[in-house]
Amino acid sequence: MKLITAIIRPNMLDKLVVALEDVPNFTGMTVSEAEGFGQRLQTNIYDSLNPFKPKKRIEIAVNDEMVAEIVKVIRSNAHTGKKGDGIIFVMPIDEAILI
Repeated sequence: MKLITAIIRPNMLDKLVVALEDVPNFTGMTVSEAEGFGQRLQTNIYDSLNPFKPKKRIEIAVNDEMVAEIVKVIRSNAHTGKKGDGIIFVMPIDEAILI
């Protein structure tokens, strides 16, 4: 089992959710607010005062067989071609316990 964490632009969330709902056996996701910066592209004086940009953090736990498909859907639906589109992490899950 894997945990896919994606940090994306907030305006790409709706498009991504619709695409993920079309994936067979997609079980769900968690979305939270995030802020951050990576490749900084200063466009004005205010960027240097507050480098943090709003983002959405998405977490999806999936079986190993679904990782490639989910990553593909995220990449194709959260990509604008501009710096700051985001990043995807894939990490192992040793155990998952329902409450």
